[in-house]
Amino acid sequence: MWRHRPEGRIALAIVSLLIIHVAIVRQADAVAVIAGLGYAGANLAIDWRAGAGRRSVWLVAIGALLAALAAILAGYASAVALLLAPSVVVNAALLALFGHTLMPGREPLITRFRRFEIGYVAPKFIRYTRGLTILWTILFAFATAASLAAAVAGDIELWSWIAFVLLPLLTVGFFLGEHAYRAYRYGTEGRASPLRTLTLILHPQAWLPQPAHETQGDNPRHG
Repeated sequence: MWRHRPEGRIALAIVSLLIIHVAIVRQADAVAVIAGLGYAGANLAIDWRAGAGRRSVWLVAIGALLAALAAILAGYASAVALLLAPSVVVNAALLALFGHTLMPGREPLITRFRRFEIGYVAPKFIRYTRGLTILWTILFAFATAASLAAAVAGDIELWSWIAFVLLPLLTVGFFLGEHAYRAYRYGTEGRASPLRTLTLILHPQAWLPQPAHETQGDNPRHG
């Protein structure tokens, strides 16, 4: 159903974040920005080949990082903050997106994901997926606040530890823990491969509102 495979992007993100973080801690700011350029360029190439709609985002990121590199080479070391700014912007955007779907009359985002995945949402999963959407919203609120606090403090090394180590570990831990809990609580119906979930999340249509005519009740076509 989905052609977007997550394994390569996971490996690319892990390696890139580690290189950037180590470079920042060692005050090799130019190296950190070059690693960021490599990461953005690789993602641009992947999306360009796949025809995905995120190409403009990576083009903007590359332009900003080239400006940051020029500033660093000119002696403005603080420009490395452009590498860390996405930790505020992305988490704030996710906070707004998840929170927006919790408003009255809207479908929680995790409920939307489940419908996109299997075509319907059984009643017992409606409350669970809404609660899970709330928890993710809280996590992104914490991530935004933590990144913003580090940015305001002006401590680049601390900001790097938060943005590139603490928050990714917290997010991955919550993601994997939720999968384990769901399998424990719902048995076979709750089991899902984390890689399959990531593949789903990478599909642009999964984020769009889905027809709700099969929201209530189990669908025998999928039973």
